[in-house]
Amino acid sequence: MNCAPIHTVGGFTIDAIIHADGSWSVGQLGGNALWASMGVAAAEHGSPVAHAVVGADYPDDALAQIASRGVDVDDVRRRTDLANARVTFAYHHDGSRTQPAPPAAVELLPGHVQPEFADSTRDPERTLASLADGPMLASVVGAERGSWHLGLLPSTRFAELATTLRAGGADYIQADCPARFELARDGEGVLEQHLSTLDVFLPSSSDTDVFAPEEDHRALIRRFHDYGAPVVVFKRGELGAIVSDSSTGEAWSIPAIRASGDIDATGAGDVFCGYFAHAYRNGLSLVDAVIEASVAARGALYASSPLALQSPGTDDWREMVATIRQGVTSL
Repeated sequence: MNCAPIHTVGGFTIDAIIHADGSWSVGQLGGNALWASMGVAAAEHGSPVAHAVVGADYPDDALAQIASRGVDVDDVRRRTDLANARVTFAYHHDGSRTQPAPPAAVELLPGHVQPEFADSTRDPERTLASLADGPMLASVVGAERGSWHLGLLPSTRFAELATTLRAGGADYIQADCPARFELARDGEGVLEQHLSTLDVFLPSSSDTDVFAPEEDHRALIRRFHDYGAPVVVFKRGELGAIVSDSSTGEAWSIPAIRASGDIDATGAGDVFCGYFAHAYRNGLSLVDAVIEASVAARGALYASSPLALQSPGTDDWREMVATIRQGVTSL
């Protein structure tokens, strides 16, 4: 079976994590483009194509490992003049996390570990240099149009890439929310101007809680439609998702299956987006694509890294799909 490839755009990062018990992990492969690509790869016949920039210190064998999991990395560019993007997290006992890891938490770590926690995400120039830009994508979309997923990006890069892809005639464009702290600081102008370039907008409640706290989720979805988003898939963590299609006026509530035990939410939303893009673009309905993506994202909660994500297809997976489907309600 030949399935349409899904192009993912975003970061290939090196992550450092402080766990709730005070232990730490460094040198972890991460980044929204990598997690989303693995979400596509986890789907049956998934064909992800990653577009990212890595720095001189990105592990030499990492791209080969990623390619061995079915991800096309030919358009992942290495810049030898650039240090790789780094992301740091600190987890708390209630399951929440802080990013970047707070300096006070980093100071408790051994001295030789502390340099690994130099988070680069608040350095605008370095962040932009670590991401694909319009010229990098223009030749690709011009040659094959294709289906595209934009991960969480700085607002300026989100606007640039959405415009480039639409002008190049992309067959399909979906996007996660632009950087939430920028929306909180600068307002929703980038959403007002560019949601109309998308086919599907996939924000999460963790995004909107930052720039639109305490606002009703249904009201936010209506606002995103007013800004021009034809379809909104609102990811709400343990509350499930709301799917809204402005062309038909239909909306659905999709429940979640509660996760238990030792979980890590890193990358789960990106896996959802990647799996959803593959499922939706290869024939599933909006609702069914969200249901299956929800199960894939749940699997990411138990994956220690993107490369540890398991493909669905077990009896448990099919049972979870059936359970969620039974709980879908029309709004």
